[in-house]
Amino acid sequence: MFTVTGNKAILNFNLKTYSRKADILAAVDRITYLGQNTNTTGAFKLARLEVLEEAYRERPHARRLAVLITDGSPTYDVDQLETEVAAVKALGTGVVAFGVTDRVTLLFV
Repeated sequence: MFTVTGNKAILNFNLKTYSRKADILAAVDRITYLGQNTNTTGAFKLARLEVLEEAYRERPHARRLAVLITDGSPTYDVDQLETEVAAVKALGTGVVAFGVTDRVTLLFV
């Protein structure tokens, strides 16, 4: 699970760290919302390089899914967003996006 804080994507915690639902939910509750920029490109790049890499593919038959929850339009490295989304999808990862405000614009759908 990772979030984008300002212009930087940060890996908040590794799902491999937890084995109980309650622990995962508690970790999610500790993620803070800062209401800053929306670096969607950075989020997909982090997913591709650190979360979807070969070392995380311990369950080869499990479907991989990237879930994007956003409060706005991409604001950082927007010109690279389509390339990053395509790279994530090329790894066999599905993408689902949810907007949580009326300011959301998804450029890669």
